[in-house]
Amino acid sequence: MQRYPFVLSANLHGGELVVTYPFDMTRTYWKAQELTPTPDDGVFRWLATVYATANLAMASGERRRCHYDDFTRFGNIINGANWHTVPGSMNDFSYLHTNCFEITVELSCDKFPHASELPEEWENNRESLLLFMEQVRGGEGGQRHRGVRGAPNTP
Repeated sequence: MQRYPFVLSANLHGGELVVTYPFDMTRTYWKAQELTPTPDDGVFRWLATVYATANLAMASGERRRCHYDDFTRFGNIINGANWHTVPGSMNDFSYLHTNCFEITVELSCDKFPHASELPEEWENNRESLLLFMEQVRGGEGGQRHRGVRGAPNTP
């Protein structure tokens, strides 16, 4: 990532239905949960919302809780450390060391879905993935970028 700088990235997990964004580590050492926004919190919230609102499972009115947390009250997005702290996460590394805006997408309540469930999981996430990737693209007819863009690569 340092050699080929990315602008936007997502790491995909299972076991919950939520999109998290940096920072993933609390500022207060002894706290397990603490809101730790970045200076780009608005952009991260936008990116997470783009994914969550297009995700069929997250956006479903009939959606069930996966475990104990009810992420629907937050729009199915949350600051990573406000959920649980993860020291050294990819989200934080990407943002701090490569200037890449990375989110974590918890794709499904099931950590290890059966092969027969994969087509449905794909349908739940296909449009979300495409819309997420489109956030780096400029608008039609010379409109401005949507908020995330990279600088030209210099040798």
